[in-house]
Amino acid sequence: MNELFVKRFKEYFGDYYDDFIKVINEPSSKALYLNAEKADPELIIKEIDFPLVQTGFNDLSRCYEYDGIGHHPSYELGLVYPQEPSAAFTASFANTDNIRLCVDMCAAPGGKSINIKHRLPGDCLLVSNEINYKRATILSQNLERCGINDNVIITNKDGKGLAKQFKNLADLVILDAPCSGEGMIRKYQEIIDDYSLEKINECAKIQKELLENAYEMLKKGGELLYSTCTYAFEEDEEQILSFLMTHQDMKLVELPFSGINPSRLQGTIKLSPLNKTEGQFIALLKKDGELAASSYKYEKSIANKLADDFIKENLAIDDYYLYLLDDTYYLSLMPLLKIDRNVLKYGIEVGKITKGRFEPSHGFYRSNILAKLFKRCIELNAKDYHDYVAGLELPFDVENGYYLVKYHGYSVGFGKCTGGRLKNKYPKGLRQVYNSNKGE
Repeated sequence: MNELFVKRFKEYFGDYYDDFIKVINEPSSKALYLNAEKADPELIIKEIDFPLVQTGFNDLSRCYEYDGIGHHPSYELGLVYPQEPSAAFTASFANTDNIRLCVDMCAAPGGKSINIKHRLPGDCLLVSNEINYKRATILSQNLERCGINDNVIITNKDGKGLAKQFKNLADLVILDAPCSGEGMIRKYQEIIDDYSLEKINECAKIQKELLENAYEMLKKGGELLYSTCTYAFEEDEEQILSFLMTHQDMKLVELPFSGINPSRLQGTIKLSPLNKTEGQFIALLKKDGELAASSYKYEKSIANKLADDFIKENLAIDDYYLYLLDDTYYLSLMPLLKIDRNVLKYGIEVGKITKGRFEPSHGFYRSNILAKLFKRCIELNAKDYHDYVAGLELPFDVENGYYLVKYHGYSVGFGKCTGGRLKNKYPKGLRQVYNSNKGE
């Protein structure tokens, strides 16, 4: 075994080192998060036909033993999000009362944004950001699948860009920082072979810069939630201590937790497989002062006859905000902040105008907040559901037009009925997943 790994992990775990070595050879924790933004947790549980056990870390986190969660209807319907218990634990500590702007700085693949969204006030804007474009698209797909796109902007900025955009405006900043990943050893054993101080120091440097960016965004009285999935002191306890020493107006909020091999910095949390989950460090900091209302610059809503006619034909809605980003139209029930460049999604994606007609988007029909506003809906039975997600056309003798497609009352996607047939509009990229798992 890597000598540096052994030396440092003995420092991390002390008397618990032998116990830790035993548990890292066990399978990693398998858990999911109940998407309370989509439905009541008890209703979600009724949709799941395999055993769930509470993790003890979060009321919405459950352990399970099931192969192929990505092919299960509860996943496709956006009712659940696969996530380690320790990761789900993190967002539960943030205070979301009376806040108007939450920035998730390193949001991909989407877990922290999904965790926090149902706790945010209805008029709170969530900015989910990811610097890596490929990961940002994965973030976008996960939020769309979970129906989380109302009052949400997805950006593809670096830390400096975020800090410039939201200077002194954010009530809550979530920084799940890029790290050396020591806490994921049970999932990725190659971490031991590639273990090096160079990587730890490189990550610590990036984290320090991101913490500075987070500080710039945070308004007086705001909170900064910092987390990593590593055990390295340089990235965890020492990182926070160094930050506090150079920012006298930031205070550590003590988090209540007692467990095996706790963090060396009182008030922060450090978890590992000894706690029956994967590795996670959590710290919550608050800037001195009281939260006060901010003055925001809002993007001006536009009008477009084709887009507006489509929205009013399909939704029972009178007031909304319409925006155009590149060649795509977006809808929001709340005014959205003006964002400079590097924006992937700007609220609820409605669709595009192609060859003089309006072509709707999948995300329009997956939005949680719009689900009850659609004028035309089709409810699928079990057979129809499997045929639909496989991309097949379905017979439905209804009037022509676009329809929201539901299964068990939850949005799946949409289709266009013509001549007694539902033309399938389920995205082709998603169909490929289900073609080989039609009976699951």
